[in-house]
Amino acid sequence: METTKGLENMCKEFNPEYIKVDTVGMTNTPFFINSTETIDATTNEVVATIKEKEDEYNIFIIACHLDPNLEYIRQQTEKIVIGIGEASVLFAKTLGMNYSIIGSSDKTVELKTDMVTRYGAKKELDYVGYPDPEMEGTLEEKLYSASVNAVEKYDSSAIVLGCAGFIGVDSYIEKRLGKEVIDGVIASLIIADGYAKYKEFKSKN
Repeated sequence: METTKGLENMCKEFNPEYIKVDTVGMTNTPFFINSTETIDATTNEVVATIKEKEDEYNIFIIACHLDPNLEYIRQQTEKIVIGIGEASVLFAKTLGMNYSIIGSSDKTVELKTDMVTRYGAKKELDYVGYPDPEMEGTLEEKLYSASVNAVEKYDSSAIVLGCAGFIGVDSYIEKRLGKEVIDGVIASLIIADGYAKYKEFKSKN
């Protein structure tokens, strides 16, 4: 619920121009998605939620950076489904940046690497890291430290934040690191809002 509320507040602050955004939290999915088993355990409720709300919305954003079963979910609806993992890494790739992903733990490293490979963005990927579990401090400080490590070791030109729970940390890291920091939720909103704007533009011509 805390992440859902954080997403809701961030969407309001970002204030997309051409779309109205609502946030819906899942109640029967695992709290932490970090394995193929937990990925599979999210699918039924996500699909059911989309089916329930298909008449209300034209675009759905899956706010988990592992994009759990995204291709399968897309096959279950005619509506647009955006994954924040795909949106973030392709955003970096489209901008011509080599990037590192900072995820939540070592348990997601292999899964994120596989995800990036599926999206054709492996060439630009330098590293998949995560905060030091032994480090004390705030989430912002831990993510910043992990980002510094990626930049110093791999000279990444961008950091992709690899969890929806990291919302609001992008500006904190970017100001201190001097590198681009990309939040997948924001990247997804940009795509959705831009698509809606494009549809409106075409309707007038």
